Amino acid sequence: MPAAPAKGRTPARLSTGFSAAAIAFIVLLSVGLPPHSSGAGGMTEVAPASPESSRQVDDPADRGDRASQPTATAAEDAGIAVYVGTEMIRPYDPVPMLAVPESAIERARHPAIDIHCHWWLSRRFPAPEAMLAAMDRFNVAIAVNLSGGWGESLDAMLAWCSAAPDRLLVFANLDLARIDEPEFAVDSVAALRHAKRRGARGLKVFKDLGLTLRDRSGALVAVDDPRLDPIWAACGELGLPVLIHAGDPAAFFEPVDARNERWMQLRRHPDWSFHGPGFPDRATLFAQRSRLFERHRGTTFIAAHLADHAEDLAAASRLLEAHPNVVMDIAGRVAELGRQPYSARSFLIRWQDRVLYGTDRYPGRPDQPRERIYYRFLETSDEYFRYHDHPFPPEGEWRIYGVELPDDVLRKIYLENAARVLGLDPHAVAGLVTRSASGAPPPSAAPDSAEEAASAGSEESKGPAR
Repeated sequence: MPAAPAKGRTPARLSTGFSAAAIAFIVLLSVGLPPHSSGAGGMTEVAPASPESSRQVDDPADRGDRASQPTATAAEDAGIAVYVGTEMIRPYDPVPMLAVPESAIERARHPAIDIHCHWWLSRRFPAPEAMLAAMDRFNVAIAVNLSGGWGESLDAMLAWCSAAPDRLLVFANLDLARIDEPEFAVDSVAALRHAKRRGARGLKVFKDLGLTLRDRSGALVAVDDPRLDPIWAACGELGLPVLIHAGDPAAFFEPVDARNERWMQLRRHPDWSFHGPGFPDRATLFAQRSRLFERHRGTTFIAAHLADHAEDLAAASRLLEAHPNVVMDIAGRVAELGRQPYSARSFLIRWQDRVLYGTDRYPGRPDQPRERIYYRFLETSDEYFRYHDHPFPPEGEWRIYGVELPDDVLRKIYLENAARVLGLDPHAVAGLVTRSASGAPPPSAAPDSAEEAASAGSEESKGPAR
């Protein structure tokens, strides 16, 4: 007779004759998606995601509902389930019995520059003073918003950040969908010059370049498309660093099946899968990016998310060795680094002058905050802790370990490297932080719309264009 389920868990009886697909079926139920019958002996399996089930983000006509895409509510009804024989527990969230130190790091050891933030203005977004209070609480001297936009949107963002222009920095964006227009390059360079005069500190390029962005001929626009060369050259001339996102986690390019370590994440967000026809492979994207870096050695590039080599730090090292004009940020990749602590520590110490701190959030964001987790990873030797502040693992089913970096390395990653890239005096930057008088968390705002709510609830990779 099977043992009674643990208190607080939901038991369930299943038919006998489980295959390896049974656990996938269990998690599928948690995601709230309909299973597909295999027609074999009454067993139920998960059908692999087809190329058609992963929409391309540059096709507005293909954004409708489909059975394989979970609703926002269903996407949050997810978690881990386990079974033995005919007994199942879901959600399965065991408490580790390890007796090991647990550190609570509330403030970065050194004033930090968060080089990789995103926020968007709306009627209910907190005032700049609320973000500044959160920055003081976390010891963040500067937050860099990479979603500045262009034209009037950029002007509005710069105006909002003018409340503290030395602490709230903005990177501009460009409308790359205009690439076929005869004046595209000239207009883009002029826009960059105007953006710099208005106060923009760099250019952010989203990952749709090379991955989903197509020109009028229907061809994908390559990362190293020569039509973009005047833009990269102008950034070098103007001293504007380019933070570029090319690629995504390796699992996003693999079949969405029982062997994919991000199966739950990709079933919750089918449009994050780039496997199958219509998408380039990662090697192609990375080769294009390397040619771009080589061709524009006078421009400083910040490769977002550890250049999407977080699963392969040897490849990240080869990229840095080959391109002295490239640095990397760790935004959204501590989950990957923390599960390989020995390799991660060696990498971060070796490349201590080329790695920048970033979170892919904004200071004070109420959902899935990252500051304390990132500080704990970088500063402590804590073992086997969650990489997320979320009801279930938003990326993969693992925990992480701290790397306890030396103090001089921490100061470079938190502060000095980003200050150098931005052309700032690190000593002056360090003096920007003031300790919050009350220590109370800043007010948060409810999303203005369903779209904003979806973006606020996203995980390590937010949608197809970050």
